[in-house]
Amino acid sequence: MTATNLFHVGVLVSDMDEATSRFSEVLGLTFKDPAVAHVDRFEQKSRVETLDLRITWSVEGPPYLELLESQDNDGLYGRAQEGLHHIGLWEPDPEALVERLMGLGLKNEATQYMPDDRILATYTAPDELYGTRLEFIEAGRRPGMEAWLAGKEWLD
Repeated sequence: MTATNLFHVGVLVSDMDEATSRFSEVLGLTFKDPAVAHVDRFEQKSRVETLDLRITWSVEGPPYLELLESQDNDGLYGRAQEGLHHIGLWEPDPEALVERLMGLGLKNEATQYMPDDRILATYTAPDELYGTRLEFIEAGRRPGMEAWLAGKEWLD
């Protein structure tokens, strides 16, 4: 893993439409139409649940700017977490990475799983890295994401 795997920065916002307009105005970015990201299995602490999260991405990048709309709860995407939320990186082997990071003293805060139980994305807790949360996304999703960001259909 190196910093060259960095591909986006996520910001949690309370109002997607307002935030999209403001970031466009300030940074000159163009955003994709908001979509709902659905995850069948999302684990955080002792909770396991489904996740539906409204998101949008800048089309300019990398690094891309991801806006995520906060939810009315106390979880990873809750209102108390608004602001700079995470730095997103591609990771070819998320399972091994989790073990390595735990060996470095970082804690796993939450994990999203694919239907086949492989890790889709995993988040480190911000406490052990100067308040910075890292999101590691399974690198096999990269071609689909890049196609989608370029205005094409998601590639499987």
